[in-house]
Amino acid sequence: MLSTLRPALPIAAPVMVGYFTVGATFGLTATQAGFGWLWPVVISLIQFAGAAQFMIVAMVAQGAALTEIALVVFLLNLRHVFYGLPFLNNRPRSLVGRILMIFWLTDETYSLLTTRTQTDPPPVQIAVGGLNYFSWAAGTLLGSIIGQLLPLQIDSFAFALSALFAILLTEQIRAHRSVVPLVAGGLAVLVIVPLEVSFGIGMFISGLAAIAVITLWHVLRPTPLNKGNSS
Repeated sequence: MLSTLRPALPIAAPVMVGYFTVGATFGLTATQAGFGWLWPVVISLIQFAGAAQFMIVAMVAQGAALTEIALVVFLLNLRHVFYGLPFLNNRPRSLVGRILMIFWLTDETYSLLTTRTQTDPPPVQIAVGGLNYFSWAAGTLLGSIIGQLLPLQIDSFAFALSALFAILLTEQIRAHRSVVPLVAGGLAVLVIVPLEVSFGIGMFISGLAAIAVITLWHVLRPTPLNKGNSS
């Protein structure tokens, strides 16, 4: 186990720091919303969905119906299908490993593993996902306990999540030498902002818009000539 965790830890460290901070924010937010200290931890352990967890707390606090919450969370997390299935096509091969990777795979973990210059062994990839998962859960536990013991009023630590995504975007651009995802994300924001929809629906629509832009770019870009068949 140590031989697997040793190479996984430096890979996961940037996301672990961000996850611990944002997880603590979730714990504080949920505690302030009346969830107590235990339920936020349970949600992090069985849901592990980042933004969707904040959405669950907000919708429960507003008295939303269970079916409405389930639909919004489903739409918000649907994006995982688009990159999760290709990512898991050949890794890992064991059933237990695939189940763990499916549950632990997040946007940030995917970004970390796909910006590597060489593919890490499946056990290391699974360990990266596990380290990120446990750092989020540990942050949630700490935030929940602090929120239960101290009368803190924390509006948001959104800057931590924004900084984390900025780092991951920079690494993606450096690794793939392409600004297409950045342009696609910018255009998606331009599409979603005027609509003034809820956060969950906005994430779903902006994700579809970004996918459409990237797909269109792949269809319209010039195909490089094969020098071996040019004669």
